[in-house]
Amino acid sequence: MLGCLLPGKSFAQHSERAAIDSEREGLSFFDDKTLEKSRGFIRRDSTYFVGHLYQGAYLFFRANDKLGFTKAIIPLKCALRLMEKDYDKQLRTRSNNYVVYSDAYKYHRDYGLIAYLLDRSYQNVEMPDKAIAVLRHVVDRNFQLEQNVSSYNTIAWIYHRNRVYSSKQFGFLRNSVRENVNMANRYLDSALMKISNDNSLNMGLFDPSYLNRQYLGTFHYKAMIEDYKLEIDSANYFYNVLIQNDAYSSNNYAEFKLAMGELEMADEFFKEAEQREFSPEKTTKEYYYMRGTLNTYRGHPEAADTLLRKVLDKQGSTPGYGWHCIGLARAQHYEGLTAESQERTNKASRFQELHIGTTWGQEQYNMTVASMNYINQLQFEKEYFFENDQWWFWLNPVNWYRWIKYSLEIHHYKLLLASLVAENPEREQVIYSIFSSENLITFDEIGSAIDGFGNEYFIDVYKKMLVTDKRPRLKKYIRYFLGKLYLAEGNDREATKYFHEVLADAEATDEYQSLLYARVFEGLALASSSDAEKEDWTLKFYEKFPQLVPFSDLTMSFRLEVSGQTESKGIQDILAELKNCNLNFTDGNKAPVVSIQFSETNDAIEINYSVQSGDGTAMMSHGTLRIRKNEIDSDSPDPDSYRDGGKLLAYRFFGINKKNIGEKPEAVKMEAAKELLQP
Repeated sequence: MLGCLLPGKSFAQHSERAAIDSEREGLSFFDDKTLEKSRGFIRRDSTYFVGHLYQGAYLFFRANDKLGFTKAIIPLKCALRLMEKDYDKQLRTRSNNYVVYSDAYKYHRDYGLIAYLLDRSYQNVEMPDKAIAVLRHVVDRNFQLEQNVSSYNTIAWIYHRNRVYSSKQFGFLRNSVRENVNMANRYLDSALMKISNDNSLNMGLFDPSYLNRQYLGTFHYKAMIEDYKLEIDSANYFYNVLIQNDAYSSNNYAEFKLAMGELEMADEFFKEAEQREFSPEKTTKEYYYMRGTLNTYRGHPEAADTLLRKVLDKQGSTPGYGWHCIGLARAQHYEGLTAESQERTNKASRFQELHIGTTWGQEQYNMTVASMNYINQLQFEKEYFFENDQWWFWLNPVNWYRWIKYSLEIHHYKLLLASLVAENPEREQVIYSIFSSENLITFDEIGSAIDGFGNEYFIDVYKKMLVTDKRPRLKKYIRYFLGKLYLAEGNDREATKYFHEVLADAEATDEYQSLLYARVFEGLALASSSDAEKEDWTLKFYEKFPQLVPFSDLTMSFRLEVSGQTESKGIQDILAELKNCNLNFTDGNKAPVVSIQFSETNDAIEINYSVQSGDGTAMMSHGTLRIRKNEIDSDSPDPDSYRDGGKLLAYRFFGINKKNIGEKPEAVKMEAAKELLQP
């Protein structure tokens, strides 16, 4: 670091620097030899910025965590200081003369690269005030064409990314979300004005089409902010210009389409984002997380599981790992694998996520973790009641203890989630609006979050939204919320009215609406006044999204057909346990037919099962469940282990492939909440 303070250049230094410039040609920041090469440059002339630039860039592109980016900051700061000390005149050169400008151009390019890497490093370690300070250095030099950096655009991005904070956290911010977003827009307006003002100097030096693309860089951020504000016409205008010039972000446009309720198109553009990904930086890959959510919306959480598991196996503990853990946890929750979902949620809570290259921040991260904790706790309770539906259930004191324990845990997680929602300054813009470009929990989770906290208040919120919201495709979601809220109020007639309005929507057959329509069928079943009507809606619920049914307040009916070896005690125990689950075995013609065939070997019982529609036209589920003898032998060390076979089989009727029965230990389940409560 002493080199940064050394006095000016001699003739020998000029010669050495020329040699260094020659050697740097073709040297890649990603080459394993670059770090040693950069150290050699510094040894030869520690006052020359080039060695520090290459060292900092090498460290930047290899950084995976806060420590890595902190290490990169040190040489990059030195490089910036040395450039400003030795080449400030060249950095401030503005000219329409080709010879004059070309002599300064290489310094503009290097300075822009240093500023970009340093600003990004500060952002990646959550020091936006330091990043703003670097960008103000760029603004102060008033480049006629910024190279490798975009000062006003990036300042706007930083304001938007940190919009939920105030001047208490970072001095440059305003004191409300609205003011910070307005500041972001003002900086984008300044960027457009600067481009226009600099055109007279740049014309003749650069191709006009290249100069025009400078506007597109700003339009990218304009579109993002207008999308956030749900200013649909403005966002559409900017995106249309970007698309016409092939300058759009597939990921951002996908998020815009998602906010508009165009789920299938959003999925297509998220897939395109993956194909177009070329950045060497280890940024958060938003499209994987969002594709997982969309797979769940279309009723295929197992596809989300497969996708995100592959991503996690490939990426390891790099930026985005925590987000992808949450995405996988959500998929597993909707697959009915609650214990696995909670384990993934706990991993996300322990991981120190770096929100790189994204407006997704720590507040949203905490919210998604809290949301997963809460819905998993609800599902743990539902699992227990589904697995233990004996007539004597409430005569057993153990079950009373379990019920009290679950109730306390659910209340705890509910309050934690509610406090995060209440403290969120953009809850109306992002959370209550159901879909927005910055909303990272599903509409289903939002419904759970607001449940029980002022139904009348939220009925008023969504009635107003039904009139004022500019997104026609989302009206059905608002109507669903109103139906759900009226159902919670005990007004079954009003709830049924709104649920039927959802069913009348033109997208009723769109597979991306599967989760929505499954929830509507569930609501209609709960609101039904007759057993036959309830059974009909429950069947539709099952047909649309079977994994949800065991965790609802509904009982699914099946026709049961058993064949094969059924005489042994183990098989009889399995059947007894199956019939103690919350299932209704009936002779009704509409009920799906469950066919079970048992076969027994020396060490296991194999159960071939299938579930067909009542009319025999559709196969709903089928497979083989193998249960080892020690899991059904009542003389085994665990006298309750024989129960697992019947419970596991019951879940298979709903397409839920549990490997075992039972919860995770208390300490594991509570871990995530405790970490979120840390100051």
